[in-house]
Amino acid sequence: MGGITQYAVLQKDGLSPNADQIRRAFRSFNNLTDADAVRLAASAQGILLRHLQADAARAFQVALNAEGVSAALVPEDELCLLPEGKSLHRFELTPDGFITFDLLGRAKLTPWKELALIAAGAVRQVEMSRTQTERSVFRLFGVRPKAVSEAGTKLDSTSQLILELVLRSNRTRYQINAAQFPFKYTVDRPDLSPLEKFVWLVKEICRHAPGAVLNRGARDICDGTDLVRGYSNHQVFNDEMTWLLWHGAQKKT
Repeated sequence: MGGITQYAVLQKDGLSPNADQIRRAFRSFNNLTDADAVRLAASAQGILLRHLQADAARAFQVALNAEGVSAALVPEDELCLLPEGKSLHRFELTPDGFITFDLLGRAKLTPWKELALIAAGAVRQVEMSRTQTERSVFRLFGVRPKAVSEAGTKLDSTSQLILELVLRSNRTRYQINAAQFPFKYTVDRPDLSPLEKFVWLVKEICRHAPGAVLNRGARDICDGTDLVRGYSNHQVFNDEMTWLLWHGAQKKT
């Protein structure tokens, strides 16, 4: 006997709802406050809420649509779009593509055209505590606390500079953590800080792969920003990538 299908409510386009729209949509339900709406609006990355039962998800979608927010209802199993990540310990750039190395030092060239998504960000390492706000949302929607905006978070960590590359054809996802990555194989400039090396690398990859989709952090860097956009936790960072892949697939259908 199969389990109960859970759903996510997603933006259909890149226009995030504002706090007033979410606040009015929340008034259709009990136990959700104006403060919850503000927090959700601030943290929305394309996926608004996840892991909802069908009736709650449909009600939230209808309420958003009534506020002029174009929202889609998507089964959770259709959002399994991010393959397992592979940490890169060495990475080189060439005009024809980028070269990755396995733990045995074997090289593999991937053409630039194979790069589907580039995501960059300063991602906080977060421990989430459940506040009364989170519990009320959980009771109403059946939402996992980590999927509910930033309500009630306690941040006790530092941010890590993260770069992720998702390929088109073979469902591969590469990850670079700047704190652990040897940049010398890519940019041998001891005079540059880790942040400067990270920004340089993101710019170079984006320049070589103009057909790739960019998350907001990568787009900021390509637009000339020398600081890296912050993400409150890995869930928010991953949700944005998931939404970008889902949105790109919808445009092709």
